[in-house]
Amino acid sequence: MKAQHTAAAASAIALALGLTLVGCAPGSGGQSASEAQAVSTDVGSEKVTIKIVSTPESGAPLPAIIEAFNEKYPNITVEHQETTFDEYNKQLPLQLASNSSPDIVLVNITGNLAKDGLILNLNDYVDAYGWDDVYSAGQLGDYAVGEDLVSAGGANQIALPTGFFHVGVYYNKELLAKAGVTELPQSLEEFEAALAKAKNAGVLPIQFGNAQGHAGFTIQEIGQSTGGASEWRDWVWGKPGNTFDTPANRTAVDKLVEWNESGYFPSSTEVNGTDLGEAVGKFTAGEGMFFIDGNWDSAAIDDAMGENAGFFSFPGTKPTGAGGSIAYAISEKSKHKNAAAAFLDFFHSSEASAAIFAAGFLPQDTSKLSPKAGVIDDIVNSFAATSAADGSVTAFAGATVSMNDTFIRETQDLIAGRTTASELIEAVQQDWDSVHG
Repeated sequence: MKAQHTAAAASAIALALGLTLVGCAPGSGGQSASEAQAVSTDVGSEKVTIKIVSTPESGAPLPAIIEAFNEKYPNITVEHQETTFDEYNKQLPLQLASNSSPDIVLVNITGNLAKDGLILNLNDYVDAYGWDDVYSAGQLGDYAVGEDLVSAGGANQIALPTGFFHVGVYYNKELLAKAGVTELPQSLEEFEAALAKAKNAGVLPIQFGNAQGHAGFTIQEIGQSTGGASEWRDWVWGKPGNTFDTPANRTAVDKLVEWNESGYFPSSTEVNGTDLGEAVGKFTAGEGMFFIDGNWDSAAIDDAMGENAGFFSFPGTKPTGAGGSIAYAISEKSKHKNAAAAFLDFFHSSEASAAIFAAGFLPQDTSKLSPKAGVIDDIVNSFAATSAADGSVTAFAGATVSMNDTFIRETQDLIAGRTTASELIEAVQQDWDSVHG
């Protein structure tokens, strides 16, 4: 479990709060798959070698996946190369443009690879393998670009999501009982009623650290559970005509203010001075009945709290959850595209799913997992329900390169009383308009 946490945490924070899908997403360009090589799910028996590159954190599941893949496809040798996160992002465009381009690449924060024609359009493989029946529309849409080869949520699939992140609500069962909350809340109103009960019982309702802008997760969880996943998703994807100033997001930002003023969080000074890791430590030490966070901290919480910890999706009419995923694309210069596509398809096999889960990520197919009973099992079930409802939504930071910094600044000012809900909404939309307006 500790290894699981280590692998997931660094990658999750970098991706969930740093990956920008719009303006930096790679896309399709140059020749199509059919022009380069006849698309087929039959990889034949010829011995070939394909190369995959990744970072150590995101690539943690790959050794086990490659071993299992080689058992199924003994004629395909897979070479794996790792590079540190910063170096990877600097080198990837050059690697893809070179005559020794890797076949499969991790999609991280990259340049506009679409316009350079470095990434293969995977639409033919989506049809051949039926990936649109495996992954939800929202999950695929994070890595599908429009005609501009930049905006997410388009018709051109250019990468396949493999390991996912999922944000929801952790809870302390002992404190829940102390507060007199006998059932998990099923609506925003019931969630607020539980917060009030905790406060009246002398229990801190929500543990919270906002030094890194994690108030954005609270806003997103309320906003998307109130207005629906598609409304929030279209905004993160940068679809024209969208605005952050919606009734659902107004409710979300207003609730952040109300809960802060009601004493449902630690003091504003403590909140703004506490980072996510410190907040995890405080929650596991018994400070807070609820804690809004992602699966990347599940191992630490499970190790510290055991059966006393639980997890549920933020309540709403349909399951939703902030998060994101790691994804892989095929190089336009790959000489073995069918073999590379077979490897991408293998990511949702039972063997790969087990490896992805063991490394601290959530696989798309959770049906054959055997999670540890308790909070880990709760997270798996929550993610499965959210995926089935197409309720998984990329984190707010995916809207623009600077959006995470905007949320850090604006939410800290809001919690400290230096700004208003309307001013935060305006500042967030101004950032969005600077890229998509």
